[in-house]
Amino acid sequence: MFYLEGLQVDGFRNYQSQKVRFNPHLNILVGANAQGKTNILESIFYLSVNRSFRTNRDQDLINWESGYFFIKGNFVRDDFKNTVTAGYKKQGPLKINVNSSPAKKYGHMQYYPVVAFSPDDLQIIKEGPSIRRRFINLEASRLSTNYLQNLKDYQRILRQRNKILKENHVRAKLERIIEPWDRALVIKGAALIEERKKIIRSLEEKVQFFFGKMTSSMENISLQYKSSVKDVDILELMQEGFMDDLKTKRDQEMRMGSTLLGPHRDDIKIFINGYDSRSYSSQGQKRTAALALKMAEISLFYDRNRVHPIILLDDVFSEFDESRKLNLLDFIRNNGGQCFITSAVNQDPLLHKLNRPYKMFTISHGSVINEESRTTN
Repeated sequence: MFYLEGLQVDGFRNYQSQKVRFNPHLNILVGANAQGKTNILESIFYLSVNRSFRTNRDQDLINWESGYFFIKGNFVRDDFKNTVTAGYKKQGPLKINVNSSPAKKYGHMQYYPVVAFSPDDLQIIKEGPSIRRRFINLEASRLSTNYLQNLKDYQRILRQRNKILKENHVRAKLERIIEPWDRALVIKGAALIEERKKIIRSLEEKVQFFFGKMTSSMENISLQYKSSVKDVDILELMQEGFMDDLKTKRDQEMRMGSTLLGPHRDDIKIFINGYDSRSYSSQGQKRTAALALKMAEISLFYDRNRVHPIILLDDVFSEFDESRKLNLLDFIRNNGGQCFITSAVNQDPLLHKLNRPYKMFTISHGSVINEESRTTN
């Protein structure tokens, strides 16, 4: 089993200093809004992924009185304890250690899988392509050994290529300089697209199962990868088409000073009953789709790694009707992983349906003021 045994947070969000030990199975964090419940989940996610699920800026995580943050967690996997720490000072480098040895950012997120689900995840359905690209980049990086490195390489190549486009406005000179960057962009970009499409196909099968279960098979959902380059399944043909399209777009790219084709421009379309969910679905359908997507993500992590990821549920029960609450509870009950749930209201009637022991933490003003082990038997 994989679980987080204990956590220490110093100078993180509204926490000055806090240590806490968790139940290996179920943990409930209760308290009024803006007291620090979500911040605990955020720190757990940060230890796994080395980024927040709420912001891209590490400086946003620092307690304004401290000027730094430090997080320490003891992950247990296959009966072995691993201590992971993350520390950051204003205008300083992020320092990550695993078992007291320096580690690279994002270097261990496959080994300590954590999945967070909050009301903000509705944006995956509602908002523009950049949100869905961020979602698939994170999931693919945690599922594929090569994806993260390819993504880093692609982003570096993209930055350099855009710089060349901005600085060179004579076509003949540009062609001499940009050609090797075209080749590099095509090779890395096609590899990313190929991997994304594989993961989308795997996700779709699971999303369809969970969405069908929640809608009593009365509605259907599908995922489609929408590429800015020729949509072919043979890698070599994709690379050829990508290169041809870049040449076709050369004049336009020169005018705009940016790369107009590639995985940084792609999208994942989510269809409900054959219609684009972003434009034509109800709020209830969008919430069901977002929940099914997260359930699929958790299931896919287990299939790939044979480890149940830690599940972080941030105030999601307040967003769902009774049917979706029961489906989520059923999923938690059948899942073998550790789960954390935050709530501003008493969820004891729901928790009794899980029929398992849990630990309750009461959060107030950035402190755990009470903790109590409970049973629903």
